[in-house]
Amino acid sequence: MSQAASWNPDLVREGAHVAAYEAATTGVNWTFAPMIDIARDPRWGRIAESLGEDPYLASVLGAAMVQGYQGDDLAAIGTIAATAKHFAGYGASESGRDYSTTNIPENEMRNIYLPPFRAAVQAGVSSLMTSFSDIDGVPATANEFLLRQVLRNEWGFDGLVVSDWDSIRQLQIHGLTANDRESAVEAIRAGVDMEMHGDAYTNHLEALIGNGEVD
Repeated sequence: MSQAASWNPDLVREGAHVAAYEAATTGVNWTFAPMIDIARDPRWGRIAESLGEDPYLASVLGAAMVQGYQGDDLAAIGTIAATAKHFAGYGASESGRDYSTTNIPENEMRNIYLPPFRAAVQAGVSSLMTSFSDIDGVPATANEFLLRQVLRNEWGFDGLVVSDWDSIRQLQIHGLTANDRESAVEAIRAGVDMEMHGDAYTNHLEALIGNGEVD
């Protein structure tokens, strides 16, 4: 939030570059940043991690951060892969309740919550992380509209999509699935490439591929 208050993309880019260099020297090659959720409810506990309430500012600074982390060549010394998170609408959780429900009309989604992510994709971000939240009844981690229609088909993103911490198994908490096996099916079909922390993919994907339920 304080970086956003600087209104200075060069400063944000340089800060990310320094962080990347320091991380790379210790063997870290991937970061879960930038966090570019539009945050407009001060009750939300993660608002301080965001770049604020304005889609344009978050787009410019988020792209600058991606460029600072990744540089022009990820094979170069002192660069690390960036992750734009949380895709998408995480900051719109009702009453500031984390992990909770969001109800976002498509017009608002496309004009408020998606622009920073599109800017990150255009800046060459290596990966995106899905949101914990439910969006109009469909959790982001199983949301084909977001992950396939918008991200892959409309924007042409060809990088990695990673779940948030255990958010595939948590599809059950949202009421979408009955067990880890169903959660793995919904997430992989939606377009989540990698599961963070949970073991739904580890325990079920091989069999799901073997029996033809997923390709």
